[in-house]
Amino acid sequence: MAGAVVTLLSCVLGGSSRPADADPLSSAQAQASLITSQLAADQQRLDTTSQQYDAAQQQLQQVGEQITQIEAGVARDRSQVEGDTADLRQEAVASYMSGTSDSGLQTLFSSGGEQATVAGEYRAVASGDISGAIDALNVAQTHLATQESQLQSAQNQDQAALAEAAAAKQSAQATESSQQATLSQVKGQIATLVAQRQAAQLAASHAAFLARAAASTGVGGTDRPARPVLPNLPAAGGAGTALAAAESQEGVPYVWGGETPGVGFDCSGLTQWAWRQAGVDLPRTAAAQYDAVAHVSLSDLQPGDLLFWGYGGISHVGMYVGGGDIIDAPDTGDVVRIQAIWDNGLVGAGRP
Repeated sequence: MAGAVVTLLSCVLGGSSRPADADPLSSAQAQASLITSQLAADQQRLDTTSQQYDAAQQQLQQVGEQITQIEAGVARDRSQVEGDTADLRQEAVASYMSGTSDSGLQTLFSSGGEQATVAGEYRAVASGDISGAIDALNVAQTHLATQESQLQSAQNQDQAALAEAAAAKQSAQATESSQQATLSQVKGQIATLVAQRQAAQLAASHAAFLARAAASTGVGGTDRPARPVLPNLPAAGGAGTALAAAESQEGVPYVWGGETPGVGFDCSGLTQWAWRQAGVDLPRTAAAQYDAVAHVSLSDLQPGDLLFWGYGGISHVGMYVGGGDIIDAPDTGDVVRIQAIWDNGLVGAGRP
């Protein structure tokens, strides 16, 4: 699997195996799709090995618990036998040292003529019980040795299985990590290619727009002619109403955050208010308006469309009036006015 990752990475990043006429973006997207499918399979394998590891760990724990229980049982038996043996030994010593009057056994059987016989039987029974317990202990210890040997063998096998499962899990994790790193690089390449394609499309659209604007004003002219009359404004969305509203505010001062007719506007405040007069609600900021409207090609601009500028983010908006001009609230110290579209920082256009 690791070799496949290296091969795939070299194909994606090096591109040497790709036909010369292949689309780089399509190739990168296909590679990303392939890696994503492989990641799904790798994740399934990782899940399986994780379950095997957990099962091996549980089995090893169960065997250890069985060994502990058997050892505890034999220890209890041994303790009981040792206690009984000690009691019998103490009784025998007391009988020997104190004679018939003080011995617990002699006192117990002090009446009648059967004293010696009963005492002997008691000792025989007690000794037999102890001997039987010792025999049982020996059997238990032998059984324990057999069980411990079997369990130890099982424990060794389970430990080996656990180590194997851990290695398989680690290998699956490493493979998945490598695939994720490869996929991140491919996605980065895709993002770069998409940005390049969008930039090329915008440049082509802008060039077409400039050609259209140059054709409408006359190539080589030093003065821009009067803005053409546009009687047939697009009816959809009320562009005519919005444009008329914006033009009614010519000369109103620029005010940062302003959105009050006759008092002051900033760029997005003007476009928002103007389109609201046509029954269309736009967000408050230029960036939000760019995200909210349908984007159109610069070569297809119509009066009422919005144009956006910015560097690393949308920061200015104006409304197209036709003839290559816009109406906007430019900046502090300026007023709402009509001016020619400028290229610097132009991002694109949108239609509410």
